[in-house]
Amino acid sequence: MPDNFFEKHDFSIGMFVVGIAVIMFIMFGGGMAPLLVVLSMQQLLGEFTSKELVSYIGILELIMNFCIVVPNIMIIRGRPRAAKVNQINIYFQFACYLLFALIFEHQYKWFCLSFVIFPLLANWLMASAKYQAFLAYYEAIRKDPAGFRRSIEKMHE
Repeated sequence: MPDNFFEKHDFSIGMFVVGIAVIMFIMFGGGMAPLLVVLSMQQLLGEFTSKELVSYIGILELIMNFCIVVPNIMIIRGRPRAAKVNQINIYFQFACYLLFALIFEHQYKWFCLSFVIFPLLANWLMASAKYQAFLAYYEAIRKDPAGFRRSIEKMHE
């Protein structure tokens, strides 16, 4: 597997930059999405008390946080199939932004919708070859750490 990684993928710092950028963009978009869902619910159901508002936002932010952190830890631990959870998370964020766009009426609506750029960028980067190399890198390390280390040493000779 380690030799296959170096034959199939370009080993560069760019793959790490893209992988970290995907995680950051998902987190930025995921941080705003629960807030927009709660504001949309408030528009539909009526005003929430400040205690209800904080508890709804807090619960949804915790759920979103776990849905972002756990799959990305699994990816770093060599489980590339966890990237599908990231893709589902991005689609959920798109649904949140769409719900907000259709329901919420406020003068700052378009400012809040500008945050949709983060899941769009994450989705675009996840389709790139560098992100696939990022996933394959950690998978190769997990499958054969010693062989992968030897392959890197051969590459630098």
